[in-house]
Amino acid sequence: MTQSENSSVNPLVAADSERANVSVIVPCFNVAHLVEGAIRSALHGQGDEVELVAVDDGSTDGTLAVLHRIEQESGGRLRVIAQPNRGACVARNAGLAATTGAYVQFLDADDVLLPGKIPRQRAIMEQKGADLLAGAYRVKHENGLAPEMVVPWPGEPWEALVRTRLGATCANLFRRSAIDAVGGWDEAARSSQDYELMFRLLKGDARVAVDKELGAEVLKRSTGSISRTALRDNWLRYLDLRTAIREHLRRSDPQRYAAVIRVADQYLFMVIRDLARHDRRAAFEAFDRLLPGDFMPEVSPATTRAYVQVYRYFGFRVAQGLSALMATMRKQ
Repeated sequence: MTQSENSSVNPLVAADSERANVSVIVPCFNVAHLVEGAIRSALHGQGDEVELVAVDDGSTDGTLAVLHRIEQESGGRLRVIAQPNRGACVARNAGLAATTGAYVQFLDADDVLLPGKIPRQRAIMEQKGADLLAGAYRVKHENGLAPEMVVPWPGEPWEALVRTRLGATCANLFRRSAIDAVGGWDEAARSSQDYELMFRLLKGDARVAVDKELGAEVLKRSTGSISRTALRDNWLRYLDLRTAIREHLRRSDPQRYAAVIRVADQYLFMVIRDLARHDRRAAFEAFDRLLPGDFMPEVSPATTRAYVQVYRYFGFRVAQGLSALMATMRKQ
């Protein structure tokens, strides 16, 4: 079975509807000043069929005390689990093990749900027979930059996955049976954790629906200076995941997914260019290893027409060197 938004209802949906409950799982680590907003956004305005579990992942800043206070005030609607610090994915899996909802809402402790998000999305999933619902969200920046609205990519779910337009952790809603079928969250994943999970869901032929109505707010936190090594490693992990997606499509049906594979090549190229700012040697090696010999970048705001012309005649290394030189001159 392939992913689609057709209106036929899976027979399993009726059983899920009878249970009529959603588990909200909130992993928490050192978010004492933020977590109450996340918890209360799940307690209020999401209907009566919601069970809420917060998993404190070894916080040291008073987060656990805040959670216990809200637990006492919630009249039994919130349960708190405390565990040693092992990472967000371990905490999410612990929340899965402690809950029973037919649908699952994951909510990071610095994000919030907007009123009506869960019941609206659950109704869409029941109507479409979906395993995954990709939702729209707003990115709020802690440093004061203007908020950004992100809407799921319409059409082919694989292209949405490649473009990082298949929703986000708090914007989406999941069918528990689909998550169980792929073994939950990858506890070794250090970045792109939600997209790694959704990659496995799509490989398992998960059915995807889309909700374009704004349902959540994601806080982009200011984390201070990040080392060049950390930035390089983040881009390398991004490349690894997008490469794995592309190779899966090549093996599955290269003709059917030809357009998505081309999009994946363009995204790999854009990330390789970002990687070059932190580690040119790693970027050049990734370019040679990951992109086809006849690859040609598309003109975009980041990859200008002049850049593409230099690339066409002199290759990636020269184009990248001139681009870096021009950036340095503009700063002077």
